[in-house]
Formats: sequence, C-alpha cells, structure tokens
Amino acid sequence: MTKELSAHEQSSNWMKKLLFVLGTILVVVGIVRQWPLAGKTYMEFIEGKGYLALMLGLIMIVLGFAVPLLMGDEDS
Repeated sequence: MTKELSAHEQSSNWMKKLLFVLGTILVVVGIVRQWPLAGKTYMEFIEGKGYLALMLGLIMIVLGFAVPLLMGDEDS
C-alpha cells in the first residue's frame, strides 16, 4: 500500500514540476513576444503575438498548483 502511495506522490510531484516548468517557459515567451507592455491598449494587448502563450502559461501554472486536487490526493 505504501508503494502505491509513493508512486502516486511521485507521479503527482512529476506532473506538478512539468506544469510549472512548461507554464513558466510559456509565460516568458509570451512576455517577450508582447514586449513592450506599457504602451499598449487592452485590445492591442489581447491581439498581440504573445497573448495566447502568456495565457496558456498562466493556466498551466494554476493547474500545477491544482495537481493534488485533480489527482484526488486528499492528504495535502
């Protein structure tokens, strides 16, 4: 039973790290492609080249925080 929990925790940690890393990479790419951020209106910002990567990265980071909930890990 503890081996199953260990494997479950290990896969949970692996998925969390993967989502954080990919999300961070996409956020950085999105910010670089949107640069400069300060002088844009809202419509220019959401129609910019890096908006999709930026939003996808933020969603992946939030999902990284939610991995224990999504995998049914009630302990943490």
